[in-house]
Amino acid sequence: MANKSFLIKTTNIVWNLFMVGICALLTSGILIFLLLFVKFHLITLPLYLIAFLLIGPTMGAIFQTIFKMLFETEIRVVRKYFYYYKKDFKDSLKLWIPYSVLILILCADIDFLASSEKGAYLLPMLFLILLLSMISYVYSLILYSRFIIRMRDIIKYSLYLVINRPVQSLSIVILIFILYQSFKYFGNFAIFLGVPMFAACTVLLVRNVLLQIEMKYVQ
Repeated sequence: MANKSFLIKTTNIVWNLFMVGICALLTSGILIFLLLFVKFHLITLPLYLIAFLLIGPTMGAIFQTIFKMLFETEIRVVRKYFYYYKKDFKDSLKLWIPYSVLILILCADIDFLASSEKGAYLLPMLFLILLLSMISYVYSLILYSRFIIRMRDIIKYSLYLVINRPVQSLSIVILIFILYQSFKYFGNFAIFLGVPMFAACTVLLVRNVLLQIEMKYVQ
C-alpha cells in the first residue's frame, strides 16, 4: 500500500513537472522562436534583449508554482503558473534585471577576452563571478517564492547564502551543470522538462535552510 501511494505521488509530481514545462514553453515562446528562426545581429538585438528579459517572469512563475506543488497537497498547476506569471510579472522582472545585466556584461567580457590574448588571465575570475551570480539568482528565486520581503533584501540574503551554505551552493553548481548539459543535448526544448526539474531539485535541496531562516527571522 505504501509503495502504491509512493508511486501515485511520484507520478503526480512528474505529471505536474510536465505541465509546468508546457507552460514555460508557452511563456518562453518569443525567445525560442528567435533562437530557432531569427539570426542574431544588430537589427534583431532589441528583440533578443526583450526575450532575454522575459526569462525573469517565466523563472519566477516556475519556481513559485513548483514550490506550491511540492509543499501543498493539491494545486491546479496550469492555473497557478499563469496566475503567478501575470500577478508577479513586474516583481519577477525587477528581480531578474540586475542579474541579467550582470550576466550579459560578464558574458560579453568573457567572449572578448577569450578571442584575444590580452587579459586571458582574467577569464577564471570572470567565470567564477558568473557562476556565483547564477547561484545567487537561484537562491533569490527560492527566497522570492517563500517569503514576502523587499527585492534588495532577497538579493542580500541570496548572496549571504552563496557564501555561508557551501554544500548547498556546490550542489546548485552541479545542478546548473546538469541543466547546461540538457540544453546542450536537447536545445531550447530543455525548458520543457529540464528547467522544472532543476527548480524542483533546488527547492528540495534548500528546504532545511528555508526552515532555519523562517524560525530565525520570521517567528
